[in-house]
Amino acid sequence: MKSSVLLAVLLLTSGIARSQTDPGIQAAQQANQAAIQANQQAIADLQHFSDQNALANQQAVANAANIPFIVATLPPKISVKSGSYTRPITVKLSSRTRGSIMYYTTDGWTPTTSSTRYTGPITIDSTTTLRAIAASPYAPYGRSLVISAVYTFPASSTPSSETASAPATANEPQPVRLLFAKDVNSKTAEIGDKIPLTLADDVVLDGTVIARKGAPASVTIIQVDKTGAAGAPGNLEFQIDPFQTDAGLLKLRGSASLEGQAAPPNAAFLIPVVGLFTLLHHGHDAVIKSGTPFVAHLDPVASTSKP
Repeated sequence: MKSSVLLAVLLLTSGIARSQTDPGIQAAQQANQAAIQANQQAIADLQHFSDQNALANQQAVANAANIPFIVATLPPKISVKSGSYTRPITVKLSSRTRGSIMYYTTDGWTPTTSSTRYTGPITIDSTTTLRAIAASPYAPYGRSLVISAVYTFPASSTPSSETASAPATANEPQPVRLLFAKDVNSKTAEIGDKIPLTLADDVVLDGTVIARKGAPASVTIIQVDKTGAAGAPGNLEFQIDPFQTDAGLLKLRGSASLEGQAAPPNAAFLIPVVGLFTLLHHGHDAVIKSGTPFVAHLDPVASTSKP
């Protein structure tokens, strides 16, 4: 028995000694050790990637929870595509979400639930930008993305800027047409910015021209949303400021908003796709170009004060 144990010890010792001196065995051991280290590094890298991906997913979900445009309400369908037309067209809106109510504008500004409600076909016979949304009480966020179409009628004429703004009639606000005098971009705009406008027409009050075409006016930016995760578009909201006239400081009323084009990764259902792509994929900025028209209103009994 003792001789057998002694023989085993001798063989083991001999094997270890030979492995320490045999270059071939040493190389094999080193290669095996390198393979083990590479495998361990691969496992560590995989774990790091998994952790980073989980963090990105959590961030995406957090971002998505604070983005109002990611909704379950689908935007309406517009029956007539954008294009150039020579005869009046009839445009229909159709809802794709149960219980949703559709609202639209024809002045190019973003509709809200205070805009005109769609109750039947819309006849369009002049150059128009139609924008529409759907709002549903059953959806988590309610309001859909904005859908739009631009219809161009080459023969249509715009109201002459030489004509003064029509005076107000009893109990009816007087429209005051203005034009933006500079570009505004949601990427750079800030709340509180004053944006210059000019009068598109003379303003008449009690039969007297109190402000001439081209006179300066302004709006104040009251809300700015930057582009965000999951294709969130930029958004601008503004309201008209009082402006100086020959009759004093004239108080107008009017506000509007413009939302950029969204670019959701899953346009069919508007459900956020969680992942790194979602974090990096943004929508488009909202841009108001110089020369864009805006209509404010003067109440029949204007409140003025001498400068």
